[in-house]
Amino acid sequence: MENGVASKGHGSSVTRVRATTQLGAIALAEGRICDRVLVADVDVHLPSDANAFGGHVTVERGTAAALAGRLEAACADGNRAALVGTAAALGTARGTLRTIATRRLPAVAHAICDRGSAEALGLADLGWGLLFASGVEDSLDLSLIARRAAEDCGTPFFVVHERGYALHVEPLGVPTTELCEVFVGPPSSRIRKIGDPAHPSHASVSERAFAERVPFALGSAMRELESLTGRRHDVLERIPATDTQVVMVAMGAVGETLFGEVARMRALGHDVGAVKLSAFRPFPGPRLVKVLSRAAVVSVIESVDQPLAQSNPLTRELKAAFADALTWAPDYPGVGRIPRVISGVVHTGTRELEVEDIDAIVHNMLKGDDRSKRGFVFADDPAHALEPAPAPLSRAATPRVFAMRGRVGDAPTAEACAALCVSIVHSAFGLRARGSVRQLGVADGEGFAFDVVASREGPRGGHTPGALRLVALADTATLLRGNPVARLAEGGVLAIPTTHRTGDGIWGELPPYAKALVFDRGARVIGFAAPPSDAPAAAVPWLAAATFAGLALACVAPTGPRALDPSLVAREVEGALRAAIPGGMSPSNEGVVTKGGALARAAYEASVEVPRATIERDEEAVRLGRRDARAR
Repeated sequence: MENGVASKGHGSSVTRVRATTQLGAIALAEGRICDRVLVADVDVHLPSDANAFGGHVTVERGTAAALAGRLEAACADGNRAALVGTAAALGTARGTLRTIATRRLPAVAHAICDRGSAEALGLADLGWGLLFASGVEDSLDLSLIARRAAEDCGTPFFVVHERGYALHVEPLGVPTTELCEVFVGPPSSRIRKIGDPAHPSHASVSERAFAERVPFALGSAMRELESLTGRRHDVLERIPATDTQVVMVAMGAVGETLFGEVARMRALGHDVGAVKLSAFRPFPGPRLVKVLSRAAVVSVIESVDQPLAQSNPLTRELKAAFADALTWAPDYPGVGRIPRVISGVVHTGTRELEVEDIDAIVHNMLKGDDRSKRGFVFADDPAHALEPAPAPLSRAATPRVFAMRGRVGDAPTAEACAALCVSIVHSAFGLRARGSVRQLGVADGEGFAFDVVASREGPRGGHTPGALRLVALADTATLLRGNPVARLAEGGVLAIPTTHRTGDGIWGELPPYAKALVFDRGARVIGFAAPPSDAPAAAVPWLAAATFAGLALACVAPTGPRALDPSLVAREVEGALRAAIPGGMSPSNEGVVTKGGALARAAYEASVEVPRATIERDEEAVRLGRRDARAR
């Protein structure tokens, strides 16, 4: 799962892609275009030792301070090189990194953040561009964009990748040779470009005048990649395209989460919009002011808390931009007022921004000037927390979006399930999918969960979906610990493993609170055969993943349940397993593939559904379940 290597299914001409993490996306990009990849204190493995241009890729490991010096030397010698490390480690090489910017070398460095972006923002004063990726696919694309922009304008770029509470995976293919040749060009074209006396890096101007070229190079790179891939990128995006009175602003992954909930909030009748920034340096101040100038109130959500400063980093930049606009600074639109600005913090390394949190943010903005909090923190601090929104959370599934959650007992199984399910949904239906793996707390029944969200346009946000079309459990005992079905959508499906072959027997396994939820939300209940527990330890996660993939295919079909031929389900899962299982196709792995295909087909076509009549006639259990707090 780390490399994201594309491979061909056995006996098939269809190219399959593997589910890839953020580090895998970095490896895909830099392994295709670089000559040298320098890795400090993170686990990055390139898919091949040859790049897209036929050259050998050298991987060097060491401390960030030592590797920064090698990065400077490599770029000065005309090589394409990238440095990958944690943001904290890169901070130990500040002197060398500043020298790289002063020498105008086209370097790219990847800053990995596990506890918010504080360490990454500490690099913002070094003269490098600073881009924030919002997901796995974004990590791939911004790696290419940063390389193109750095070589066009002679300014090095950081790409920040925030790894939050959840592990995210997405299906990605290897960038093609044609894409790499057109977008960044072979090494010879780079050497000619940088060596041209007319190149900006040779201009004898002040650093401020030199920096004015960076926004143009960055914008050009983003537009060019969009024309080649169809994936849109901009330093600033907003939803909806029209002005709104209430706006939420964030960078990177937090901004993507806000985007994922705007449609739901607007469907509830709130005039809400969201703005996501991908670039902190150069900062798009004039554009941000233009987008927010008609808003009445703005909430800026960040992963960095600096309580002794005037404001947190992004909030400071926003206020400074409005101050320039209010004083008629050049290039800024004229404004006569500044919106009410609220600053919020979510510590992404220890918790996620949930749908309930976004409801609370909007509720706080709508209170008015005298009653809303001007600053808040999502943490165990009641004095600085927000009041919950009074309106109950809607459990209606988002139209044209498939969202599922699987509950398993350990992290390796959850990762295998997420990887296989997103690959299957992508290959079988052509949907863009994202998977997330989370360790759950006591309230959610503990254990591990994997979430899969898919849609034609692509899922927005890596947070836990508020309404799940499918909740599948690996063990019915999970129902007795916490409430694993709390997020089940209206009209959704609850799938449980069972040995019963009748609907009455399956219904009898549910505790009363779960029966009440199923009844009140008009949900369906199906039982499926659990994967064998006596399989070799290495095979157990993949057999469980195959079973969950069959359940997902039974529920994701846009034309109705079981829209695929069962034999096609088995072949799809077998092909995805061959691409996903590490170590190649040994005889034992081939046996796992065959067994996995059979389990997926069984889960797809042989599950037993509880009749609606059975659910509706059990009135006594439903009434009893409604008394349980978990059913509310």
